Amino acid sequence: MGEAVRTEKTIRDYLLGRVSDETTLQEIEELLFTDEEFCSQVALMEDSIINDSVLGRLDADEERSFRRSLAGNPERSFKLQLTEGLRARALERKVKATSVAPSFFASLQAFFRQPIYAGAFAVLLIAVLLSIVYFTRTNRPDELAELRSIYGQQRPTETRISEFGYAPVAQLRGGEQTTPNASLRRIEISLLEKNEKNANAQTHHALGVLYITKQQYPDAIRELESAVKAADTNAKMHNDLGVANFEMARTVPQGQRLEYLAHALEEFTRATELDGNSLEALFNKALAREQLGMPRQAKESWTLYLQKDSSSPWAAEAHKHLQAMEKQQAFSGARMLDREVGTQHAVALQFDETQRAEQVLQDFLAAYRLHDEARAQTIHNETKGLLKTPALALQLSRRYLIAKQQSDEATAQESLEALEFIGDFERDNSEFFFLS
Repeated sequence: MGEAVRTEKTIRDYLLGRVSDETTLQEIEELLFTDEEFCSQVALMEDSIINDSVLGRLDADEERSFRRSLAGNPERSFKLQLTEGLRARALERKVKATSVAPSFFASLQAFFRQPIYAGAFAVLLIAVLLSIVYFTRTNRPDELAELRSIYGQQRPTETRISEFGYAPVAQLRGGEQTTPNASLRRIEISLLEKNEKNANAQTHHALGVLYITKQQYPDAIRELESAVKAADTNAKMHNDLGVANFEMARTVPQGQRLEYLAHALEEFTRATELDGNSLEALFNKALAREQLGMPRQAKESWTLYLQKDSSSPWAAEAHKHLQAMEKQQAFSGARMLDREVGTQHAVALQFDETQRAEQVLQDFLAAYRLHDEARAQTIHNETKGLLKTPALALQLSRRYLIAKQQSDEATAQESLEALEFIGDFERDNSEFFFLS
């Protein structure tokens, strides 16, 4: 660490909120976590500034900076009030001492000669010290509240993190980072220390949310899965685990997106089951359905959301999504009409393909249920490699998702097991591990 940050002027400027250099701020905040001597030096300088303010020794600019620094710092405000109170009491006693014959010290000696008063003073002194300790420990900024404040102007995700207020979406990729890295590092160090001393659902959840904002999605998923495991009935934690999976889907290859989006939808659905009025989970569920290519279900979700929130900025975004889907459907309808007018043959082929897809799926399921593995594998071989409707992997994936949305657990389980059957077959016969 550079010695420049240890000078009285730098420490004084830091306490008055006048240090804007990111590197200097980072060095100071790291020293506050690692160097006890430096912490003592900062505490002494803080006391000196408070005394100078009470005694009127700060110039106008310093006094303004000092008053601004009190916002969000209850410990410093308490110290200031205590110092002002002690000075006012001292001035009051000084006035009395000059107007009354006995000296102040004589009166003080007489006061302490009476045990009842001496005991009362001792109790008062202990109460003041305990208050200082209490404010020091309990009025530290809440890390999640500080995160919400940091992202008050631009939110870090398209999805809604629990209890984060509305803000436009930040430019996450390819744009300049505008978040205060030193503050995020300080919050992370604090949360890691808490998690190390007393790991619980809340500390895992807070770390997970922090990692979402930092775009460290694998870390976020790990921490939030631990939080959900410890508090499975907490709707907010399920929602935020869904957020981590949803945002992770944006960063992985196309072939893996479906898996993360499906996990996200499951978590959002679980959150809405636990709390039907969770606006964050309802909003995110609609987004997930939209991304999964489920337009009918997505429209239902957006409509449900707008029934519960019709006027907030979030509602305005929901309206935009709903309008975009309706326009897309209208556009698709117009194109289909054009095809019907001009290309009846193409429509017939499409219809035949859909019919064939349904027949392929039914034939496969019939063979699978009868344990006719040879027949089932033959049907799969005829459609694998296709990115069209008849492809069994696509059909089974869609069948699984729809069944989960309709709470048809039997159909969902059968679809999943059939997919596992195909995956095992591909792994064993062609060393193709993707489906497995």
